[in-house]
Amino acid sequence: MWAVYEPGVRKESSACALLLYGKRLAFPVFHFSAGQTAEFKKNGLPLPFLFPFILKNDPIHAAQGLAEDVDLLENALQKKGIVPAATFDYELRSFDNSAANNFPGLAAKIPQGLSIRAATVSDTDALYPLQAGYEKEEVLPEGAEFSPALCRKILQSLIAENMILAAELHGRLVGKININAQSYSRFQIGGVYVLPEYRSLGIARAMTAALIREFSAQKKLFTLFVKKKNLPARRVYDSLGFTAIGDYRISYFI
Repeated sequence: MWAVYEPGVRKESSACALLLYGKRLAFPVFHFSAGQTAEFKKNGLPLPFLFPFILKNDPIHAAQGLAEDVDLLENALQKKGIVPAATFDYELRSFDNSAANNFPGLAAKIPQGLSIRAATVSDTDALYPLQAGYEKEEVLPEGAEFSPALCRKILQSLIAENMILAAELHGRLVGKININAQSYSRFQIGGVYVLPEYRSLGIARAMTAALIREFSAQKKLFTLFVKKKNLPARRVYDSLGFTAIGDYRISYFI
């Protein structure tokens, strides 16, 4: 962990930057003034003294955080010859669950015969191709190795914790959605995936609405990450009332 302090201000009250590093993941949390940010963009962010030695012994795999913070860190790393191999830019979106039971026109967009329910252990084999598809399309950077065992383990954990819903159409599981994480005040929606041949039918929209209704009794807000280039998904979340609250970036280096 690295802290930067504003010059001329008492240190115990003036920390404006943290750089967390563990398991080869860097997470920058910066709170610079506009002048500092402009200076660092121009001249480079001063990295912690020991950070290059840490990177040499434990090379960075990924950096993630607010896009502007990750951008500053990337620029500093590039000056040392460390360049990301893949970068994913997301919108961080939020939903106020007070509107959970009021999705205008939702019923008209649900395919006839679609049912959305909590997944059970008996669904594991049928859901596995959807979980695998989600990880390959939405999570893994190009060239990364897919782990079938880890994929199945994640799926089994989601089912055991009652955090995943399955969409079934004419007897076939065609979509899935789940809660990725939760805090005291929020649920993070993730794992949204519909088989390619069933897309553009309103299934993702219906699953998102169903998930919010399922968990809305706990009175938490809902957040999610959506890739900026995924225009169909962004339109779905627009239609349901999700609002953009920030830009987020994940960069993979090796």
